[in-house]
Amino acid sequence: MKNKVFLVTQDLKLVDEIVPILKNEGFEVHTTASPEMVSEQCKKENFDLVLLDVHLRKVPYEKLIPEIKNASPETEVVVMTSYAFPESMAKDDISDIAGYLIKPFSRDKVKKVITRALKQGELIRENKRLLLNITAAKKEWEATVDAIDSPIFVTDFDYNILRANLTTFQTLGKGVKDVVGHKCYKVFHCADYPLDDCPGKRAMDRGEPVHDVISFKGLKKRLNCSVYPQVFAEGGGLVHYLHEPDVKPEFQAEMMTKYERLFLDAALPILLIDLENYKVVDANQRAIELFGYNPENISDRDLEELFPQKERESVMSWMIKEAEGNSGVIKTKILTDGDKEIAVYMFANPVEIGSQRFLETFIILEDSLKSD
Repeated sequence: MKNKVFLVTQDLKLVDEIVPILKNEGFEVHTTASPEMVSEQCKKENFDLVLLDVHLRKVPYEKLIPEIKNASPETEVVVMTSYAFPESMAKDDISDIAGYLIKPFSRDKVKKVITRALKQGELIRENKRLLLNITAAKKEWEATVDAIDSPIFVTDFDYNILRANLTTFQTLGKGVKDVVGHKCYKVFHCADYPLDDCPGKRAMDRGEPVHDVISFKGLKKRLNCSVYPQVFAEGGGLVHYLHEPDVKPEFQAEMMTKYERLFLDAALPILLIDLENYKVVDANQRAIELFGYNPENISDRDLEELFPQKERESVMSWMIKEAEGNSGVIKTKILTDGDKEIAVYMFANPVEIGSQRFLETFIILEDSLKSD
């Protein structure tokens, strides 16, 4: 689809000079010599760009700019003149101008100024789409992770803890390194072997959910333990849900569904970064697929290794700011295991687990926004 350019001038020579250049560059060109009609036409046609002559009779050009932006907010404005700009141009701070065009008008100059202005407009629209994606992702994350205030953790069939939600670490008062990768019976029961009546063992043997009330020495309390056999992308395992005995079974099932979505099956790639040494301590399946590493090879990897050399300094600076709570988005590139560079946006949530600090880092592929 051709970009629509609206030329606003009362100079016929300017029209004769500019219009052929624009058409030769493939633009759909509209013109007018009536400044009072500009706002209405912008609202009707939704132009991509307005070329506005600063030398207009009856209506000052600087009054037209806000009218154009009000009528069509995404339309870019480039001001132009066949001779020197008026003194008011140097004095006025007009922030809605995307560029300037001064005679002589060569084809290269016109093309360069207009292309730059259109790219600026596309960047603004892309940022709006990005903001919508980020807002939706944050709401999804908050609706799952933050809503689960009971410990939930996943083990493999050898009782090794694969991952856990934040409440698990907070309840235990331990950091990720003290939980993930360790035997669940050591962490939760302070034992050297599984309990004789272990719900996890029974769930494995039966191949169906098991619910029981168990004393957890590591938590110093007695809780209902619901264990659900599951099949994950990286293999089979058990989802453990610890809760007070009065939690209804249907609520338990709802929590399991939420947990599967929040990390294992999240729509966005997610990395959990240790802010002490900037290493990856966990990655969901989307992140593993994106970076192309085997699950065991991405864990404990230096964060810098996931980005091209030229991007590392800016990413680390952004991480430090995010750790301080300065919420923002960075546009960068990641580096896959096959040395492929992929353009992405990232945003993060700082998290504290006991005395340790982490960043939940979300990744959005630039190409996914362009396809929206």
